[in-house]
Amino acid sequence: MARLSLSTERVRTLVDEKVVPLFLAERSTARVCKVLNDRLSELGADGTIHPNRIHALLSDDVSRGVNEATLALVEQAAADLHKNGADWQERAQKNAVQLSAEAEFLRDNSGLDNKAITKRLSLPPAVARHLLSSAHAALPAATAVPVSKKSAAPDWSFQDVAVAHTLDAFRQRPTSKVGLVLPTGAGKTRTALRIVLELLAKNPMDTAKVYWVTHRTNLRTQAHKELQKLLTTGKGQVPENAASLLAKRIEFVMVSALSEIFDHKAEPPALVVIDEAHHAAAPSYQAIFDAEQPVPALCLTATPNRMDNLPIGIDEIAFTITYRELEDRGVIIMPEFLDFPVENFEWSDEQVRDLADYVVDRCEDEFTKVLVLAPRIDRVEEFYDVLAERLSRAPDHPLSQDDLCYVHGKGNSLHTDNDDFLAVFAEKPRAILVSAQILLEGFDDPAINTVIMTYPSKSVIRLMQAAGRCVRYFPGKGSAYVVQARNDDLAYHFDQRWLYQEISDYLRPELIDIDYGSEADLTDKVAALLGKHSVKDATVTRVLEQLKTIGPGQTCRVLLNGLPYYGALDKFEEQAEWGALLETSENSAAFRGVFNAFSALGAHLSDPTEFLARAGARHGIKKDLSAGSLWRSMMQVLTSCYFAREELFGTLDMARQARPTKTPHGPTTWLRYVAFTFRPQIGPELTAFLADCHNREAVIAAYLDHPGSYAMAIKLPLPLAGYEAWLLTQEEVAAFEGCLETLRGLLSDTPPADQFAALAGYLAGADYRGLPARILMRAEAFLAAEACEARTFTLSPDQTAITEGDG
Repeated sequence: MARLSLSTERVRTLVDEKVVPLFLAERSTARVCKVLNDRLSELGADGTIHPNRIHALLSDDVSRGVNEATLALVEQAAADLHKNGADWQERAQKNAVQLSAEAEFLRDNSGLDNKAITKRLSLPPAVARHLLSSAHAALPAATAVPVSKKSAAPDWSFQDVAVAHTLDAFRQRPTSKVGLVLPTGAGKTRTALRIVLELLAKNPMDTAKVYWVTHRTNLRTQAHKELQKLLTTGKGQVPENAASLLAKRIEFVMVSALSEIFDHKAEPPALVVIDEAHHAAAPSYQAIFDAEQPVPALCLTATPNRMDNLPIGIDEIAFTITYRELEDRGVIIMPEFLDFPVENFEWSDEQVRDLADYVVDRCEDEFTKVLVLAPRIDRVEEFYDVLAERLSRAPDHPLSQDDLCYVHGKGNSLHTDNDDFLAVFAEKPRAILVSAQILLEGFDDPAINTVIMTYPSKSVIRLMQAAGRCVRYFPGKGSAYVVQARNDDLAYHFDQRWLYQEISDYLRPELIDIDYGSEADLTDKVAALLGKHSVKDATVTRVLEQLKTIGPGQTCRVLLNGLPYYGALDKFEEQAEWGALLETSENSAAFRGVFNAFSALGAHLSDPTEFLARAGARHGIKKDLSAGSLWRSMMQVLTSCYFAREELFGTLDMARQARPTKTPHGPTTWLRYVAFTFRPQIGPELTAFLADCHNREAVIAAYLDHPGSYAMAIKLPLPLAGYEAWLLTQEEVAAFEGCLETLRGLLSDTPPADQFAALAGYLAGADYRGLPARILMRAEAFLAAEACEARTFTLSPDQTAITEGDG
């Protein structure tokens, strides 16, 4: 059967006049394929159109082609649809207008170019050309070799912030269970090792060990190798005695060793590192949490939630970052999410052949190194055999039979040890690997640019682990693809951080993280947030008053719930109005309980009054229609939840009207969940003041632990050179200044020849119990006005300086 290039006039006409409008109406290649096949069935035509053929037609890749039989089927079905389909043509026009508006919004407000807009809106190239070329330059056609999106080297500086935040968490709460949440590709193991080495270096005389605990042998091996690599390449990132610390105080163990480690006769660990901590709720890890003497733990994971949503024992998350932020830093490549629709997952012979056609065809160009994940061992070898047969019928294909392989728990296609097999696979620049799910933890081949998941899963955690295999940075790698059974939550989690034991993410709230350094700073930032979102004055006043109940250093959370908006799309951010609910210790359990229960039911009630009456009663929320009551606030929140549900999953036009929907899989525009985290950092003036003090790090640590407790920093000159810093409370400042005032008065009335004696006599008899003796004995260093000004630094409540979004 002859094949026609996509560049021929016949194919271009079909794509531009028939297939693109049909895609705009249906919004997915899977739906287009179904509509065309349904019409063929009604016409009594023989033959089936497969999704990969529609994908090829919409690819704008002139190096690809389509056979005449498929082309004829598409022409027949599309022609009949155009003749008898006013309804879908109206949908196409409406969706085209909406997508064009979203594209303009992204271009004007986010600075995205056409290529980035195409990716953000999940548009095939031909559709993007149709929408974007009228007012802007046409998008380039697909090329065989993807070009790297970012030319600059990856920015790994976020790891420094992660190390600092985690050390700060352990300093403030020495026995807590601290979470470090870094997505696949962010260097979770390396960052954790830096934290461990820094903690050990601060206590060189201690003999207690750090135990790195994991449930898989390959994870233990991977961590040990990463530590050795860090010692070799991490100059400036690890203490000078790192090699000695590795040899004497760090052990990599399996979870089965925990009972021995926590034996009452054994020395308590200095720290336990839990690798892949989402497993930590399992009974095998319980010894860590039941230890007689509380033990600090560093909990590492890319996905901090269990499939049953139960807590995993983390007290606080010190640092987290999203895939989207990592992409902006050039650390990972954000994947394009592609659908491979199947009628069911029984995988008939025809479906398996379709999959093989799809994989082999795409491996000719954009799919360079592919991981195909199968649900069972028998499926692994079945997929492998069919892929091998399909590849044998493509003599000019860039892949050979040696580049196709499989691995599962019972063996692999090379009939060798699985670790050796994976090492061989990692050396191949282009290849296809069919595997069971055993590779989801501990497997690291950054050259993989495509993951194909052939099984449905309700576990976003498992899907995220699988999808994360293709996003790692690798020189020359410019694109990544995740081919999956439809799961919109997967794409959402690539953009947003994980919600750990907070509100449900079913409605995909947009998550915003802001740091604050003092109570005044928190008040200012909450007020600015409410002002930016046009929250009504009465609500602002109520929230700011409730804010006074937030304890010093506590995390503060605000839920912003969207209100109906009828203005211009490009004015949404500045004109849309929002409601606001502040989570406090008094209302948090009730708010989360009701919110999560409504989400669990599908948030399908446009009038949530009866639901709130039932669910609210269980959480102590009584019906109260007075202004500012929790009842009225929750009614607003639940109504916004309903609109969020309609925007994401429903058909209500009002839920999407004039709102800048991020992507088909992005967060809702009706809910924003904002977390304010206490993260003080000293300002540049105080940093400069302490620069020549031998104990500056200890003083900074003490100040950051209790920034509101100190009113002044002073520095005493050392006998030879340099200074020693001290922090004084307000009472100590009063004693210090009183001492100086008394001394100045005494010495001003004393002849110069007698001043040393007068000073010694005064110090011998002085009683300043509120002042440390060392400061009192060196008080003469502050008597001269210029010396006092240079050696004292007044601390204000707003002395801390922080930036938004660090964590």
